[in-house]
Amino acid sequence: MMGHHFILPSSAKVRRQDRFDLVRSDEYDVPFWDLLTAILRNESAPITDVASLIEALETIAVTLRGTASDVDFGLLRNFISRRVTEDSASFFDETWPVLLRLALEMPVLFPEGKLPSLTSPAGAAVAFSRKQVACLVVHQFLCSLPPHPWSTESFVDLRPWYSMSSTVHQGAVEAYLTALFTYFERIHESVYGQKSILDLGTDEWAITFAMQSMTEQDVERLQSNQATRVVLSKTRVEIVNLAESQTAPNLLGLPDGACVISANKCIGYGPSGTQEELNVGISPEAYPAVLLAPPLSDQQVLICRGAEAMISIVGYGRDAKLGEVFRQPRSGACEQLSWRSRTMLFMDALELDVLPVEGNSLIPDIYPYSRMSRDMILKAYSGFRSGEYSHIITGLWGCRTFGGNRYIKCILQWCAAALAGVPTLRLILSTTEQHQFGEEFAQFIDKTRQDGMTVKQMVDALADLKDKIHDIGPSSGIFAFIANKKIKTASKYQQY
Repeated sequence: MMGHHFILPSSAKVRRQDRFDLVRSDEYDVPFWDLLTAILRNESAPITDVASLIEALETIAVTLRGTASDVDFGLLRNFISRRVTEDSASFFDETWPVLLRLALEMPVLFPEGKLPSLTSPAGAAVAFSRKQVACLVVHQFLCSLPPHPWSTESFVDLRPWYSMSSTVHQGAVEAYLTALFTYFERIHESVYGQKSILDLGTDEWAITFAMQSMTEQDVERLQSNQATRVVLSKTRVEIVNLAESQTAPNLLGLPDGACVISANKCIGYGPSGTQEELNVGISPEAYPAVLLAPPLSDQQVLICRGAEAMISIVGYGRDAKLGEVFRQPRSGACEQLSWRSRTMLFMDALELDVLPVEGNSLIPDIYPYSRMSRDMILKAYSGFRSGEYSHIITGLWGCRTFGGNRYIKCILQWCAAALAGVPTLRLILSTTEQHQFGEEFAQFIDKTRQDGMTVKQMVDALADLKDKIHDIGPSSGIFAFIANKKIKTASKYQQY
């Protein structure tokens, strides 16, 4: 996969059949960009209302993919119709002309016709201006991007939010579309006396994407030195209990922290209101991550910086719904500076429920031992060390769809934070059951801090669970087992 680039629709390499005789060419296929330009600039059928916009999207779909049957646009049609009716300013009179010009600037904004690759060496990073990112987001909205150059389950465009289906959690998708259209409106608006989003250069506000991974030297240093020296008390754990999950700014790592995004291996967004989808859905400038990052390997994380959130969402999954629409920050204000440095740590938690385990274990997280130590702790460590963060915001990482054990997962994140030198790990919990877990974790933390336990000792204690797990079970017995275990500081060193 080395060197794979995402090819943009403005590239001459993207050619399609002129099914609707848009450019009146005698060739079998023509540059897709010419076809797209003809659709968007069609003077005989201009885009002036919801019906003509949906018709244009259907024409783009048939031209690019050969079919529009995979999406019915019903949810999008209803959303725009309501928004145009409710807003005093007309989307089609004021916002759409700006989006159209921006979409057609792609050859100027991306003269190579492709995006930089994040599949090259460790630590690869790319920076875009907000105008470049806005151009990409408009094309994601139009569904005018060709497919990924790599095998993935993520989406290149926003089609998952457009159709009525049983898999769509409408409260979440309504919130995502609100974020998107709020963003579109801010593209053409500007607060009095300051530049618009489109006028900010990368030196003023960059949107950056970086792939972070471990080297063999990093692993050796951790194994032979840091893990044996670093005590867990180096990182303070704060437990924050919420009545309901939400994505308020103070829960996103602002101003100088970072937020863990419990990502899938194929990062991105969808219609079901997962923690990853919620955090990306409220932040249109994070959408292009799906165009840059192939499926994450076991030791890779993706870091996105500078993506401003437009809204907050309250709730999770089918209960997710729009919270508030954030005001546009004024230039130079602390609020704006906070968004400019916002950091999202995309970390997949590994699909532990599909891993083979030994002896019908109740906890796949601790089998095999090398998987726990090298992949899970190192993945979190790789993300946590990507900057000098005052705190990391996280939750029950990988403990829902991916079948992780909350007791093990929180311990592993604590280990990773201590190794990375993060002063505070802030654990966000939002149900009565989670609050009870938080009380148990707090008691466990107090005990281990008193004992001065090191990361190495903690990992060894987790490994020893394999002999006792059927006796103690996969719940709070884990904390009791580790807290009461006599640490054998002279024991033979196990590979971390």
